[in-house]
Amino acid sequence: MPSYIVVGASRGLGYAWLQNLSASPSNTVVGLVRTPTPVIDQLASDKISNVRVLPADMTDPVSLSAAAAEVSKLTNGSVDYLIVNGAYQNHPVASLTPTAFIGKEELLREEMRTHVDVNLTGVMFAINAFLPLVRQSSIKKIIVLTSGLADLEGTKSGGLASAVVYSALKAALNMVVLKYSIELKEEGVVFLALSPGVINTRLDTPSEEDLASMMAMMQKFQAHYPHWTGPMKAEESVAMMKDVIEKVTIEESGEFLSHKGNKEWL
Repeated sequence: MPSYIVVGASRGLGYAWLQNLSASPSNTVVGLVRTPTPVIDQLASDKISNVRVLPADMTDPVSLSAAAAEVSKLTNGSVDYLIVNGAYQNHPVASLTPTAFIGKEELLREEMRTHVDVNLTGVMFAINAFLPLVRQSSIKKIIVLTSGLADLEGTKSGGLASAVVYSALKAALNMVVLKYSIELKEEGVVFLALSPGVINTRLDTPSEEDLASMMAMMQKFQAHYPHWTGPMKAEESVAMMKDVIEKVTIEESGEFLSHKGNKEWL
């Protein structure tokens, strides 16, 4: 009975992970969310009964440690797959280029701080909280969801100057994943920075300015990847990522890969 812990499972990709993993009754699946009740209600509405939901906040290491203690009771003290999905992204700010922050210095400072808190230190808090349980597994896989926007060559060839804060912090996150992989390789713990591709998980209606920026980015994507037809559904991305996760080995630990298992981000 493999065990899967999904950190940041309330909606979008995180919830799609719960849906996918719950399809096999032999899986032990636990989702961590800040507010459990809406997720529990959604699972009930979707007639998914073999998923446990626990409260935890990625910016709060105490809550993550408490969740790990509860998970240990459910999984006999080990975790096979830790999937760290939770992330922060402020969509209106994501469209800004570096010079667009001129005159908006406090906004830049606040965005950097929030991205660091959630997308960097929050991920480390989650990994460190569950690492003792992962160490007890025979599978030992820790997957951190990142973004193709953190790829230097792709950014250069695609001419993408926007999403500067998000891209920079995801690039830093990839380095952190690599550092973990180097430290824990001899213990057989496999780390992977995995990009899900382009998924539309927004719940709000974008403004005209946001929509124009998104369309401009999509056009750049299509110029670089002519075969690309647009964003995937979360369910499709999760199925592809799961295949990559199952195949990744200790020799590939620390890699930054796409949902296709390579460097093709779309």
